[in-house]
Amino acid sequence: MDLLLLGGVSGSGKSVALAALEDSGYYAVNNLPSALIAETVDHLAKSGQQRVAVALDVKTGPGLPHLATAIAAAKRAGWNVRFLYLDAKTDTLVKRFSETRRRHPFSSDQRTLTEAIDYERALLAEARELGFSFDTSDLS
Repeated sequence: MDLLLLGGVSGSGKSVALAALEDSGYYAVNNLPSALIAETVDHLAKSGQQRVAVALDVKTGPGLPHLATAIAAAKRAGWNVRFLYLDAKTDTLVKRFSETRRRHPFSSDQRTLTEAIDYERALLAEARELGFSFDTSDLS
């Protein structure tokens, strides 16, 4: 059983990567809070899913506090677990948000877009160390 967890900063391409994985045969789950990984993976295993990709939601955080525990539990349950952390240069993320006209989940009247990106990176710093980090700056 193959479990691929996707995390990273908003605008880095998690949803695009998840769609590509779904197209290649993975069962895809988007915006899952890290506290629900173990429960979700258990349910999907019982339903016969062999390849699962999960894009994690940092907004329910702070950060991904349950990620290390969930990875360990999934491995004990027999899953081959990989965690891919997606990131991009700040100027690339600013450009992506301006092109899509979407609001960054951590931007507010008190926090600029660049400050929101920095804030989110700080929330995810610990989780980043749990897997393979990939820079999507040069990808569309």
